[in-house]
Amino acid sequence: MARTQSTCGARTKHGGRCQRLAMVGASRCNLHRGDWATYTIERDRQRQREQERARARKRPKR
Repeated sequence: MARTQSTCGARTKHGGRCQRLAMVGASRCNLHRGDWATYTIERDRQRQREQERARARKRPKR
């Protein structure tokens, strides 16, 4: 079964929609993710670190 990749769909300067393919795991193409990409990556890493700390606290000590 073939998987289809969604299009970006961001508004362009002329009012239309971007037709580029969205990045895998994102809703926008690499041109329209902008600075949010860096912010999102850092936020996800921070959330993962917090989850690992919480998991470590819950582990029983032997």
